[in-house]
Amino acid sequence: MAGYSAALARPNFQRLFVAGLASSSGGAVTGVCILWIVFTTTRSPVDVGLVGTSELLAGVIFSLIGGGLVDRYDRRNLMVASDLVRAATVGGLALYLLEFGFGLAVVLVAAFVVGCFTTIFNPAQQTIVPAVVGPELIADANGLIRSTQSATMLAGASAGGLLIVTVGPLVGLAYNAATFLLSATLVAGVALPAAARRPTRTGPSTSFVEDVAEGFRWLRGEIGLLQLTISAGPFNFFSTIVGAFLVVYATLALHGSGEVFGVLLAVELGAQGLGSLAVGRLGATRWAGRAWVVFYGVISPVGAIGLALVPQLVPALLLMVLLGFTGGFAGTAWLSAAQLAVPTEMQGRYFGVDGLGSWAILPAAQIGGGFLIADVGIRTTYLVAGILWLILGLAFLLLRPLARWGYPPRESGAPSSGPP
Repeated sequence: MAGYSAALARPNFQRLFVAGLASSSGGAVTGVCILWIVFTTTRSPVDVGLVGTSELLAGVIFSLIGGGLVDRYDRRNLMVASDLVRAATVGGLALYLLEFGFGLAVVLVAAFVVGCFTTIFNPAQQTIVPAVVGPELIADANGLIRSTQSATMLAGASAGGLLIVTVGPLVGLAYNAATFLLSATLVAGVALPAAARRPTRTGPSTSFVEDVAEGFRWLRGEIGLLQLTISAGPFNFFSTIVGAFLVVYATLALHGSGEVFGVLLAVELGAQGLGSLAVGRLGATRWAGRAWVVFYGVISPVGAIGLALVPQLVPALLLMVLLGFTGGFAGTAWLSAAQLAVPTEMQGRYFGVDGLGSWAILPAAQIGGGFLIADVGIRTTYLVAGILWLILGLAFLLLRPLARWGYPPRESGAPSSGPP
């Protein structure tokens, strides 16, 4: 607990921490309210899907751009600007809906704009956390951020539903605009050294495209991290199939109601937070590559297979604990080690590349999973996804550079500092 207290005792981290909580809670409220507005107005599941597609399209298009901007310009100012644009967009959407009524095109444009500036805000935030807590507290700081944001998102989604039935969904949009403004105010007050705000660029001036290409060239030279980044694509694909259709599993496999789905989701998010907090306690940044593959590539798919084979509530709850804990642990171990291992001047581009893979895989998982469920059912879909996920995880586990990757880097031939 000392590490968590030490991180929270730092005023700059306090600002980032509260800013993140405010944004995540507001985003969760808005997500529920927008989907409610769209569906109750048009009664079209296709229109609901278009909202998510707009956000995903923004992530796919702007991930590399956002990462490149983070390495070229003042990172704190980019975060503040992103918050202000998102506040204006969400607030403007609420005013438009109040004044002119529903317009699907306006909603889609707003979702796209928010998604674009989120892909700028996120890598900028990831790059400055090490500067405000120091390398010794990165894992604990990330654990606090990721665990509390998971809980805040769940609470925010619940609050969004409450707002809908009490004062209306437009109030939820106004709340999100206020949280973005609060985040901008807090981030603007974070004191950062000049090198952390805008890394020193060496050599002749280069174009934006050349900067992005340089990021790809650097990653190709970091074999262990490159293998981890590549593995994230298929791992996230199968994880998304399980998570995106959890409501279908709760309804069809467990024969449950919305309450059952809510309990499963809450259990997973809670365990995810515990997994994130455990990284600092176990020193997992030293063996981050192995933690990533073992927890996310081997143990997580076992949880998916278990859901398919044992469709009962109590086992399902235990398996959701397993899925949540392993996902939170692996993700926080990777993030903390990457913040330490990737050079400061390259972090924006690296997190942009990683974000591109994460955003791009989601539509394929959602569409492919939907077709597979329609054809063979939810349990068979989970079983197929879990088996393929496990096979790939075992294959990546054989890659020595990935298994050895972590921070501090291990010397060739040095014994492992992590578990076998």
